[in-house]
Amino acid sequence: MMGTGRVTAEPARQKCLRETREARPGEIVVCAPDEDKYRVQSTSQEDPLSDQALNDGRLTPPDVAGNGIFKGKATATFGKVDKPYLIDLKSIPEAPAGSDADKIAKGEMRAH
Repeated sequence: MMGTGRVTAEPARQKCLRETREARPGEIVVCAPDEDKYRVQSTSQEDPLSDQALNDGRLTPPDVAGNGIFKGKATATFGKVDKPYLIDLKSIPEAPAGSDADKIAKGEMRAH
């Protein structure tokens, strides 16, 4: 047996019906609930640098933003040169014909 109360349509359904009535001929209206309003952010979305977010089994590229190439303390240093050597490559004479350097330059011999 049915009660005498009246059935009230939910707001999302009412909006969908209104958009369907306002649609132009030939236009397709798709009505679907908003799934995002029920979605909870994961740990990796809330804190992308947390252990849970970073320990997902995938290899991640290094963070190259910051001082030098990588952030943080340098892992290797090579010292410092007070005055660099400058070599004028145009001043180097051509290799003598038939020499190993000449053959390597022409691709006739592999450099080892």
